[in-house]
Amino acid sequence: MPNDRLLLLPTLNEEAALKALAPEIPPGYDVLVVDGGSTDGTRQVAESLGYQFIRQKFGKGKGCGVRTGMEWFLASDYRLLAMIDADYTNDPRELEGMITALGNGCDIVMGSRDKSLQIKHLGRFSLFINLSTSALTSLAYGQDLPDIQTGYWAFSRKAVETLYPHLKASGFEIEYDTVYNSWREGLRIGYRPVTFRSRLGESKFTVYLRFKQIYYGLTYVYVSLALMLKQRLNGGRKKVK
Repeated sequence: MPNDRLLLLPTLNEEAALKALAPEIPPGYDVLVVDGGSTDGTRQVAESLGYQFIRQKFGKGKGCGVRTGMEWFLASDYRLLAMIDADYTNDPRELEGMITALGNGCDIVMGSRDKSLQIKHLGRFSLFINLSTSALTSLAYGQDLPDIQTGYWAFSRKAVETLYPHLKASGFEIEYDTVYNSWREGLRIGYRPVTFRSRLGESKFTVYLRFKQIYYGLTYVYVSLALMLKQRLNGGRKKVK
């Protein structure tokens, strides 16, 4: 019987991490590598492991890779889409817990990374930004969203069908775009605690990008509050256009 679950791995020069992740991916998943222009052996490793390998569309950045992967997913017959960062920080052995949570009345599940491990591997400043933007987003949306910057996600097919036409983010702001449009379209987001590890290879997430996360968080909260006001003025409709 063909697998009905697709694991999306957005990559940019993740040859070593792909090799390390491979034995940890549980059975029952097909793997799609969406590459942003790697110059190392990422493609060769992916193909040697039997993964689907495609180049991302829409431009440069993680968001373009995620949107390309969702487009590919929707053109297939898969029932569920999971996604992890392909740098080894997320443990694919926790996928089954994410899928179980997805079946408990959620359309989307985010993996909430252990805070002490975030401090260990990313530093206190990075955790502060994540907690701050997550708290603001949770307040604006009226939901508990403890790790807005996580790279660990699981989606039902309904969620991807609903989200994909609205996603516009090209870079690391894709997580904010995902949560914002999920809230706007009335999708149910849950979360599950997950571990967090040190990445393999060089990080693409610079100090400049960390500060941009604050900007993205504030921008999406501002837009969300404006839409909530519009919603109330238009009679309290759940979904705002």
